[in-house]
Amino acid sequence: MEVRPDQLPRQLEAQPLARCYLLAGDEPLQVLEAADAVRARARREGFDEREVLHAEPGFDWGRLAAAGASLSLFSDKRILELHLPDKGPGKPGSAAIVDYAKNAPDTTLLIVVATPMAASARKSAWYKAMAKAGVALYAWPLPGNRMAEWLRRRAEARGVTLDAEANTLLATQTEGNLLAAAQEVDRLALLHPGQRIGAAEVAAAASDHARYAIFDLPAKALAGDAAGALKTLARLRTEGVDAVPIAWALTRETRLLYQAALAARSNRLDAMLSKVFMPPARKRQIGAAAKRADPARLARLLQQAAALDAVNKGAHAGRAWDDLITLTLGLCGRPPRTPSIHRRPDPR
Repeated sequence: MEVRPDQLPRQLEAQPLARCYLLAGDEPLQVLEAADAVRARARREGFDEREVLHAEPGFDWGRLAAAGASLSLFSDKRILELHLPDKGPGKPGSAAIVDYAKNAPDTTLLIVVATPMAASARKSAWYKAMAKAGVALYAWPLPGNRMAEWLRRRAEARGVTLDAEANTLLATQTEGNLLAAAQEVDRLALLHPGQRIGAAEVAAAASDHARYAIFDLPAKALAGDAAGALKTLARLRTEGVDAVPIAWALTRETRLLYQAALAARSNRLDAMLSKVFMPPARKRQIGAAAKRADPARLARLLQQAAALDAVNKGAHAGRAWDDLITLTLGLCGRPPRTPSIHRRPDPR
């Protein structure tokens, strides 16, 4: 079964818990919240133990079958969570996932969490096997009309009401970035609890904050504003923002720029950008940056992003905020630095 993110809560409430869930997409917030919703439902049904596997390069796919077949030490039921890399599971992983989905045990809930996928991946055997055995969810960027509805529901869930003008203004400010929009809705709910919010309140709340939001960081970097981008990064750190969503935003922008740079080299840039949903101003910025960018340098930057992901997941020792500086400067067009997991540890 395939569902949209907005259909998942109803599916979880009305139907029995599936044995397998595949959660992927272009919108990290919706993927993260979908995973939280599935885990919450599973905990209510007694899935008290959780094991997490990260399918990094060199991963032994036999561990997936072994984890599904082994008995839990502490609970009758458990969650097995598999995080896939950007390139997907590959041939060995695809076969392992297909085999698992065909013989998924009742006492183990498999949740596969993935990043944005190419169209070919969504037609692959392992994707279809997951959808057949359970539930597959792909989070697409929301078009304008669905973005407005998403904002309205989000605000109501936090006890406030956005009038039509406020809703439109907030959607425009966040440019379809759900993570930034969610942060702004939470901020408005704290400033105006239980109230009806208009455009004036949205503008006032954003006046000293929007420029430091996560979605603003990649835009400054793409514009080559290294000083401004680093200032934004420093402010996000000061405000206590976690490194994970910042890394996701920078990696997503780097990946998009890499694809656009490759398209520019083969005179397919306009065709490529026509398939991407984003405001015209963002397309112009991506297009201009793609014509200047070196695909080889961006490929190396994506490798560093993968190293940062390993640091954020605890798979490697490192300094995440140092690597965020590296990604930010790389997106600005500066030469990439050595990732922190390759540097000598600070003796302090």
